[in-house]
Amino acid sequence: MCGIGGVWYADRREPAREVLSRMSLAMKSRGPDDDGILIEEGIGLVHRRLSIIDLSDAGRCPVSNEDGTVNAVHNGEIYNFAALRSELIEAGHQFRSSGDSEVLVHGYEEWGTGLFARLDGMFAVGIWDSPRRRLLLARDRIGEKPLYLLRKPGVLAFASTLNAIREGVDGDLGVDLSAIECFLSHSFIPHPHTVWKDVESLPPAHFAVIEGQSELRMERYWDFPSEPSRTVTVEEAEQLVEEELDRSVQARLLADVPVGGFLSGGVDSSLVMALAARHSPSIDTFSVGFDEEDFSELPYARRVAEHIGSNHHELVFQSDSILKILPELVWQYGQPFGDSSAVPTHLVSRLARDHVKVCLSGDGGDESFAGYWRSASLYYADLYGRLVPSFLRKNAVPGLASLIGAAGGNRLANRLESMNRLSMAPPGAGYANRDSWLDWRGSLLGTAFGDVDPTHDVIRCRAGRPFSGTEATLLQQALYDDFQVQLTDDYLVKVDVASMAASLEVRPPMLGHHFVESAWNLPDHYKLRRGDRKWLLKRVAAKLVPPEVIYRAKKGFAMPMRIWWRGELATVLGDLMQNSRCVEMGWLQAEPVKRCLEEHVAGTAEHGTRLWLILWLELWVRIVLEGSMDPGTSLAA
Repeated sequence: MCGIGGVWYADRREPAREVLSRMSLAMKSRGPDDDGILIEEGIGLVHRRLSIIDLSDAGRCPVSNEDGTVNAVHNGEIYNFAALRSELIEAGHQFRSSGDSEVLVHGYEEWGTGLFARLDGMFAVGIWDSPRRRLLLARDRIGEKPLYLLRKPGVLAFASTLNAIREGVDGDLGVDLSAIECFLSHSFIPHPHTVWKDVESLPPAHFAVIEGQSELRMERYWDFPSEPSRTVTVEEAEQLVEEELDRSVQARLLADVPVGGFLSGGVDSSLVMALAARHSPSIDTFSVGFDEEDFSELPYARRVAEHIGSNHHELVFQSDSILKILPELVWQYGQPFGDSSAVPTHLVSRLARDHVKVCLSGDGGDESFAGYWRSASLYYADLYGRLVPSFLRKNAVPGLASLIGAAGGNRLANRLESMNRLSMAPPGAGYANRDSWLDWRGSLLGTAFGDVDPTHDVIRCRAGRPFSGTEATLLQQALYDDFQVQLTDDYLVKVDVASMAASLEVRPPMLGHHFVESAWNLPDHYKLRRGDRKWLLKRVAAKLVPPEVIYRAKKGFAMPMRIWWRGELATVLGDLMQNSRCVEMGWLQAEPVKRCLEEHVAGTAEHGTRLWLILWLELWVRIVLEGSMDPGTSLAA
């Protein structure tokens, strides 16, 4: 796991070393062990190293082929590098290291852009072919590793972080207000957009090529299988899932440094760590929780740790922990990012880093096995829309939901209202966060948004592209949306930045493409059965860990924000709003924010998510955009 970057000039001038050094320094936490810079005519490559495989100097990047004509920088891990290495040696290539990065330069020589379809791993890659003056950039299939691109006339810059991109052009970037609107509406910014104009995120499963004076060309090299679901019995499906996941876990235990794992006490992390413990007895596991018991899953994590025999570590934190680390996290993310679980993810990463350099995680199970309510709700909303006539959905159901809520059935009323809305919503609306500012933008957004591109559709930005496979079911399309947008731009960004800010590598076995493809081709009713989400995955997990841990209500990795926003968090935001940078720039209207803050503190309404988005945005302006606040500042009293 590392940080990579580079600058390419069409006029072939050499990049300034001080610029490349600043790019490198901006990614120091991603690779504190070593750094490397390559400068040639028209190109500069940057690498920060977190040493995981082949800890010697031979494992450094940029890495070259035998004669130095091809160089590569690499962020991530190639799990099948040993097999590729053997194949390449047999073809006549000579290796200097025993690490995984070197297969990239020799693999490119042997297979060209066909290299990426052969890689099994998580990666962001930059390859420079000197004789052809060709720069090749690529990102892994699911988007585990980030890669950002800046395109301006005659200049291309790329990096693992937005802060490094900005250093590559001396901060000469403008804010894209359309991206700010997306952030306030969805709590994150969907790719390819970023908060900076002219900067985009390279989509997962794509490579990009620029050669000579040509324009940058992008191409997809992988997609989900298009064949129909396979016909298998429940027992066969359970065996398939367990065997494929076990292979994926084994591959991700490969390292020359200690490996541990996150253990939340949920289905996915419990299953992953149970399999990991088969191959690595007494493996270290790490959990984070809260004093507020309704939000803490620590008792379940302890139960699993005891069952699998792991060496377990825990951290309990309070709201003042947020205030101490939040400015640093705002800087690390580089753009507005509203998923509040980034905070506990960073804290558990710091805990883990005291013991190991690599952690396995349970990310990806919900996307493959319909674990989220939103995926299931889109599926059932479609069925509901076929059964209930549109005039009833428009005129009668809203009143019925209100009556149910007034009678004390708030949960049922909310579900009915959501189902009804989804059945009539345009594509993408079903994924909008109802707790965000999406429906409140008219009163919140300031005068500066009058200049936003009128063709910008904040709803469609959230919707993934339709699956090209002709046999895709409605549920598969919903899951495909999750993989394309929510997973890539929220959850994986959250984990990558939060962990790398602690110099920790995180490997999610459930995102191995062989496992993802196997799960994709299972019948829908093995994933979602009569409202039971992740039906098959739970059956597999219940064989390996205590069933009472598996068959319980899902909590998710969320903080007790509704409680904490009635304390010191409210004071901090209130102080910031007294001198709001966003209001001064015409981005926001102050009154809706102040009203939400007052209502939440008084307990008359719940606005925790909305307030968190404003807090992050105000801090981002001060820390990143203006540089008027030091990232090391503590907000705690």
